[in-house]
Amino acid sequence: MEKPYHRLLLKHPATRTGICSVCGPTRLKKKQTGWSCRNRYNEYRSRHAKIKKPHCEVCGFIAEHRSQLDVDHIDGNHENNDPSNLQTLCANCHRLKTQVNKDWENKKTAPPN
Repeated sequence: MEKPYHRLLLKHPATRTGICSVCGPTRLKKKQTGWSCRNRYNEYRSRHAKIKKPHCEVCGFIAEHRSQLDVDHIDGNHENNDPSNLQTLCANCHRLKTQVNKDWENKKTAPPN
């Protein structure tokens, strides 16, 4: 069964509220590409939270709080959310990896399923 797509049918940016095709009335999240349903954003975050480890997979840093660690896309493709493409990195290792690999240049589309 395919997951329903969260699409904004109506949005009120001034009040950060809108109507989502899946959730109905909802609060909105401002993104670089525009507005999105907050529930869609939370679903994405909760999927990644299950993958996040309590330590950095590169340097071994053990976090005092979960906010000190990031979930990184190994191939730099943010559309490829396969668990084998995700790793947990501390903020320093994440910045360094992104800079060295020039992940911003790897904006490819996800492979077809």
